[in-house]
Amino acid sequence: MVLREAPTREPGALLLHCYYKVGKVRLMSMRTKRTEKVRAAGPRRLALAGCLAGASALATLVIGTSPWAAAPAGAASPSTSACTGTVAGITVQGGDDQVAKVGTAYSQSLAAVVVDTAGCPVPNVDVTFTAPSSGASGTFAGAVDTATVAASSSGVATAPTFTANEVSGTFSVVAQVGAFEATFSLTNTTVGVANSISVLSGNTESAGPGASFPDPLVASVTDSSGNPVSGATVAFAVTAGTSGANASFVGGGASATEKTDASGEATSPLLMAGTTSGSFTVTALVSGLNSVATFTLTVGSGAPDNVAAGAGISQSTEAGTDFAIPLAVTVTDSNGNDVSGAQVVFKAPASGPSGVFAGAGSSVTVTTGSDGVAIAPAFSANATTGGYVVTASVSGVSSPATFAMVNKSRSTASAPGPAGTYHLVTNSGRVLASGNAADLGSLPASKLGGSKVVGMAQAQGGKGYWLVTAKGKVFSFGDARAYGSPSHLAKPIVGMAATPDGKGYWLVASDGGIFNYGDARYFGSTSKLHLKAPIVGMAAPAQGDGYWLVASDGGVFAFGKATYYGSGLNLSPKPVRAIVPTSGGNGYWVVSADGTAAGFGDAGAQGSPTLSANTVVGGAA
Repeated sequence: MVLREAPTREPGALLLHCYYKVGKVRLMSMRTKRTEKVRAAGPRRLALAGCLAGASALATLVIGTSPWAAAPAGAASPSTSACTGTVAGITVQGGDDQVAKVGTAYSQSLAAVVVDTAGCPVPNVDVTFTAPSSGASGTFAGAVDTATVAASSSGVATAPTFTANEVSGTFSVVAQVGAFEATFSLTNTTVGVANSISVLSGNTESAGPGASFPDPLVASVTDSSGNPVSGATVAFAVTAGTSGANASFVGGGASATEKTDASGEATSPLLMAGTTSGSFTVTALVSGLNSVATFTLTVGSGAPDNVAAGAGISQSTEAGTDFAIPLAVTVTDSNGNDVSGAQVVFKAPASGPSGVFAGAGSSVTVTTGSDGVAIAPAFSANATTGGYVVTASVSGVSSPATFAMVNKSRSTASAPGPAGTYHLVTNSGRVLASGNAADLGSLPASKLGGSKVVGMAQAQGGKGYWLVTAKGKVFSFGDARAYGSPSHLAKPIVGMAATPDGKGYWLVASDGGIFNYGDARYFGSTSKLHLKAPIVGMAAPAQGDGYWLVASDGGVFAFGKATYYGSGLNLSPKPVRAIVPTSGGNGYWVVSADGTAAGFGDAGAQGSPTLSANTVVGGAA
């Protein structure tokens, strides 16, 4: 027989532990706490006497056994007639010495057995299980740290499910009935618990529009010690970039969920790039973690498919002087994505009315930037008057962009060149300021609403401008005031012109419908006429008291006080792409796609070399 005495966490109390041993086998055991309340009863003497007498009344059960099961072979179990019902002890039956991951439930329920002075199980007594209120601990069902349950008919009190909190470490849960306690030793561990997630491979990949990215995305999940965590659920999600670039997982749309393997790695399905170029991100996260793994991927552009003329599409200047606006184009692929690094060849006619690029002669090659835009050097008219076409071509693209240019007669023997101050705009809404032109801002892609910029008009004095999209949305910058935009369009907008004082503007649609704003007066339209060909351009005389529209078959329509001087119906090769007014507003040129410029009024009958391919696409004053 062995009797041990040990201090407890309660001041002034001792734990008395009495048990029998036969060899190395402990036959029965009792733990009781001696406190001030029971000290007069002499619990130590009772424990000693009970052990000497072999009575189970003062014994508690060895974990997982009952008093009678712990007795040596041949020993008699307590007689139920001897049961007193007076609680004499409590011992751990199951759930001791467990380990659980933080935030998860312990696999075994905490269970304790209550016995009376005869060693019989005591049913229907309340047993209170208490976990630490701070530090490493846990909670019972209902997120509480204390639970009281009644012992069963066999004297076993089983606590509700116990879940580890987020603090690692070893702690004790105490089961108490009256002055008796049973202690469970439990450990919360972070080993194998997801603590962080990071990018392992697949970051910074790129793919062409509609193509598969070369490799899947792989994220690594580790615990607080840096060990790999298997079985963690990783959610991958695609977030579109500002340009609209995105991708989708094969068979999974914009998201996918994968489990980590034994190495703690979660591998996504392959990604298929969308059709819009630009950068986008994919996030990988594990629920409950603060960290997120972020992959940055890029959808590139395809091969050049289209070359569109931007700023300077139609200009005139006196012979021997520079055109005010350098020629610019935007190169896009079949999906409308800007193509960077494309070689654009700007080429003017080798003879007749033409011009030269600064430092390059009649032809120059320019590489597009990241926005797909190529801007030619300053272009100067030669000494021959007349209209002509400058082409901008890219290898592999069937139709080049074209610029309708007119060299005018010089009014003086010597004319100064342009001041070099102007604005350019790309069809993506980017405005480029040159010389002393104020940087008044560009149009963010997010405001285009899927449309393209099709026109720009300068406010009086060059301190403001308007941009208009094919959908009719007008954006104002600087001193230019927004006078309105059409709320509904039957046909796309194809052009824009401002009034002389800059206090209004007109928009024209392909059906000839006119939209006037500010002090721009409405003088009529072709929208109610049965047009044989769509309207392709608009111009206004210097006085601003009318306007001309031109159709692709060369037909000219005059409104207000704009004088009708003739049309290219029977003169101009088809299709016609532009109408360019003279500086005084007393004439105009009707410019064909092949470069022929037919003059009317004081524009005269200006000729130009023709092109085998119809390439002119627009014209304006």
